[in-house]
Amino acid sequence: MQSVVVVRRGRLVGEWYRDPASAGTVRSIRSVTKSVLSLLIGVAIDRGIFQGTDELLTSTFHPPLPAITGPAAAITLDNLLTMSAGFQWDESGVTEFDNWMLAPNQVAYVLARPVATAPGTQWNYDSAAVHLLSAALTSSYDAGTAGFADEVLFRPLGIQQRVWELDHQGIPNGGAGLSLSTRDLAKVGVLMLQRGRSGVTQLVPEAWILGATAARFRGVGWLDATGSLDYGRLWWLGQVHGTRLLLAWGYGGQFVAVLPDVDLVVVTTAPFFNLPDAPGQTDGIMSWIAGSVLPAIH
Repeated sequence: MQSVVVVRRGRLVGEWYRDPASAGTVRSIRSVTKSVLSLLIGVAIDRGIFQGTDELLTSTFHPPLPAITGPAAAITLDNLLTMSAGFQWDESGVTEFDNWMLAPNQVAYVLARPVATAPGTQWNYDSAAVHLLSAALTSSYDAGTAGFADEVLFRPLGIQQRVWELDHQGIPNGGAGLSLSTRDLAKVGVLMLQRGRSGVTQLVPEAWILGATAARFRGVGWLDATGSLDYGRLWWLGQVHGTRLLLAWGYGGQFVAVLPDVDLVVVTTAPFFNLPDAPGQTDGIMSWIAGSVLPAIH
């Protein structure tokens, strides 16, 4: 691990950083980006930027984004939020993701993929498809995805430092591009504990938090410490030793683990470049949360 932050009952009770990092160091959180994007889409719907989860993706795309034609025109925002857009895609290794990232146009690349299953019918982990949500938000809001995040989420939470990797068209990478400090990630976790509320302000609609953490597809993930995991709207769902778990999960062990029943948030970050055993490292970190942190609370 590179860093750990533990928050219990709203208080920072423990943190650790591998030298030379510090509390102010921003770290690439990989697919935890997706879970943050889920919150942004919920706020965008609440503010009328999008009409709802059933809105077709094609109605949110405006020039210079490409027109969406063929079977992909049936994809809704909810299909993207639940990993059920239906594109032919294999992210079990890094090749598919890397090919997408190296493409001259990331949006066009994923839209050119065959639609292998009817949208909404089958779960398939697809970072490139999730990026289309960021493209839609950038296309629909003058300040784009990153500006919207600053306005409605980061600044209200006191998050002053963030880095967001852009695709080749200048769109923030919605699948895996965000970097935040570990403490600031913990603020996102506490926001989830408080069902979207920060202080007296409801930043994210409570109904969205509840909907995003309701299972849409069951048994689509696995960690040794949790067993089978379900999937909501860009949030993983499961249990640790019988305690309910809401999980933002990034490649290699970037975790925002939210355990509402015991008012606990545990955030971890870890190295991920040239990682020889990503599943082993990921399982090891979650097993540490389950075997060391959770039993220590009282």
